[in-house]
Amino acid sequence: MAKVTLKINGQEVEVEKGTTILEAAKQLGIYIPTLCYHPYLPLEEACRICVVEDIRGGWSTLVAGCVFPVRNGMVIETESEKVIESRRTIMELLLSDHPNDCMTCYATGECELQDMAYLYKVKPTAFEGGERHKYEIDPDPNPELHLNMNKCILCRRCIRACSEIQGADVWTKVGRGFDQRISTAFDLPTMEAGCELCGHCVDFCPVDAIGWRRGRDEVRSWQLKPCATVCLQCSMGCRAAYDVLDEKVVRVRGDFASPANMGALCKMGRFNFDFINSPDRVRTACLKDGDGLAPCSLEDGLKTAASALEKVRDTDGGNAIGVVCGGMLTNEEYYLAQKLARGALACNNVDNIDGPWQQVIYDGLASSTGLGAMSNTLGDIAKAGAVLALGADTIEKHAIAGIRARKASRQGGILIVAHPQQVPLTKTATKHLAVKEGSEDALVLGLIKTIIEEELYDKDYLEQYTQEFDKLQRNIEKIGMGELTEKTGLGEQEIRETAQLYASKKPACLIYGVDRKTAPLNETFYRMCAALQMLLGSLGVEGGGVNVMGCTGNAQGAIDFGAVAKYLPGYSPVTRAAARKTVGKLWGVEPSDQGGLSWPEMFEAIEKGEMKALYLIGVDPFELGYPRAKVEGALSRLSLLVVQDCVKNRAFDYAHVVLPSLSFIEKEGTATNCERRVQRLHKALTICSDARSDFELINGVLSNLNPELKAESLAATFAEAVQLIKELDGLSFEQIPDEGVQWPVDGAGAGTVRLGLPEEEKARFKFYAARL
Repeated sequence: MAKVTLKINGQEVEVEKGTTILEAAKQLGIYIPTLCYHPYLPLEEACRICVVEDIRGGWSTLVAGCVFPVRNGMVIETESEKVIESRRTIMELLLSDHPNDCMTCYATGECELQDMAYLYKVKPTAFEGGERHKYEIDPDPNPELHLNMNKCILCRRCIRACSEIQGADVWTKVGRGFDQRISTAFDLPTMEAGCELCGHCVDFCPVDAIGWRRGRDEVRSWQLKPCATVCLQCSMGCRAAYDVLDEKVVRVRGDFASPANMGALCKMGRFNFDFINSPDRVRTACLKDGDGLAPCSLEDGLKTAASALEKVRDTDGGNAIGVVCGGMLTNEEYYLAQKLARGALACNNVDNIDGPWQQVIYDGLASSTGLGAMSNTLGDIAKAGAVLALGADTIEKHAIAGIRARKASRQGGILIVAHPQQVPLTKTATKHLAVKEGSEDALVLGLIKTIIEEELYDKDYLEQYTQEFDKLQRNIEKIGMGELTEKTGLGEQEIRETAQLYASKKPACLIYGVDRKTAPLNETFYRMCAALQMLLGSLGVEGGGVNVMGCTGNAQGAIDFGAVAKYLPGYSPVTRAAARKTVGKLWGVEPSDQGGLSWPEMFEAIEKGEMKALYLIGVDPFELGYPRAKVEGALSRLSLLVVQDCVKNRAFDYAHVVLPSLSFIEKEGTATNCERRVQRLHKALTICSDARSDFELINGVLSNLNPELKAESLAATFAEAVQLIKELDGLSFEQIPDEGVQWPVDGAGAGTVRLGLPEEEKARFKFYAARL
């Protein structure tokens, strides 16, 4: 690109043509103040605080630095007398209609307007006596947002954030001149106007006009200690900055440096931290005492759990024990949990609550594409020509994928949403398919059948990059469209029109959010998702792919690191003798050759009296979707129940041993999001109690059972696991940058952003027979 040279405050700089004056100044380290500008929002040119003097020979003019492009030979002054006078006047005008109650304002200490007034020594008395707005304070019943539009400076950041990042379009401008204000359409309450509680408007507001309810009138900004870590409440892997005080989370902000979420958060990540601050936090270990639980030392709790597990193992055999992990553990904790089961308890009955679904995702995609996980990045979704959104309510369960799909639509792409309900994503959709619950497999087959019959597929792509297309072609003829329409509840014409629409714009991007209630437990569905993308030439390309997202925070890391019954770490089947031998050399103990049970199978085994002991790590069994009576019956039949959690749940009523753990924001370690991004967690909160990380607790039980298997540290455990996981290929714990690394990783530590096109014939993408 062409370069231009200019001078700013006497310093010469060369930048690309089209660069703004503000961006050029940043390259020189020269500060230009801004209020409406934000690097992650579209330009607005609303506040004029960023004016600079553009000197042109014998005359000069003031221009807005945030939007004005540089030109060759330009001479700019950022702190001239004319510039300072203009900025001071603008500030005086802003303060003339501002509450100026900084002594009691929640934003004091982090208010950008306050900082600017201090910088330019501006007082609010320059235009005294003029008319002021007197809006009602906190007029909106929004459960999380506090509104005081008397503070608003009309920078319109909130409008841009709501529109450009979330795509919800709740905020807008109302009125003109002095009467202009920020509101919702028709002045509706925010929730009625479509607020999705993403909190982006609060993140971007420079003056607390739209602010937090949490912490208001309780804390000052300088008391808070911020720390960024990875949120594990869903599989997006967003980095979030937690503002904490006195062992409690006060508020959560998005981390703009994170490539996974680019500062965006969902309502869970933003506001669901009550469980961390809960009075029901488990702070001590407990042992069963009569009909209740009695506190004990952590050491006694660990020893009792280990000896009780050992007794069941020696009396009834290892297969009488099951280990079930929750969705918010670290990779190292999942690895240690399966090592405990396989190495110390002589069983392969280890699983995580997303395991049965994540396993079939891997089986289906790995066999079809060679990569058993999401093929592209979350960011790629926004680059799609057409998006097909299947499965869970995307905005509710996989929000970052949802807002990227919205962005693709706003940029001219096609958005097709298949969901039984009018979910938030349908507001932006080109087409909404009100399919019957759990019928996505039939819909995908209907699309495939239409694309093949009407020859909408990419013939050159199929010939060059795929194999066994004829198998699918022959097989799909045997499936009647009548079967598919009956299962989906859609008409044949609607299915055909959807296929034509989806095939009309490339690249096509398929996103599927797993919902445990409706997601199929067979690999065929995921093979057909891959087949659909192959037919359209949209696998192995930017903006395309088959993008399947798990339903729990570290579901991907759990299966990568072996916390499933079928696979050892690195996806080697536990039934394969060579794989067990490799693990045996590493541990000094070879895993059992008997296949293990998934967690649903464990509950069946408990009902049959075949399983005697259960170790629950971060799992509330009453939230697994079973009827309450079934769970109560299963837990009451156990001779040993070890419950390890950070918050008390109903399983404690049946527990023989309780071990107090920490929440994910109180831990160190790594986690892997749905796009295969391995990221470091950092400890953002410390509480004073006997609670320990799940890593420390599992390690404590493990060391009591077999000291030889004890882990030395997080880094050592990660290094040990990597020896079994070829996708991580020698990656070290210390080597992982803040932005993470996406596997597969090469020997130099470089990640793989997206699945590439196969270069060798034997590695071609593979079609499988269709099955309904």
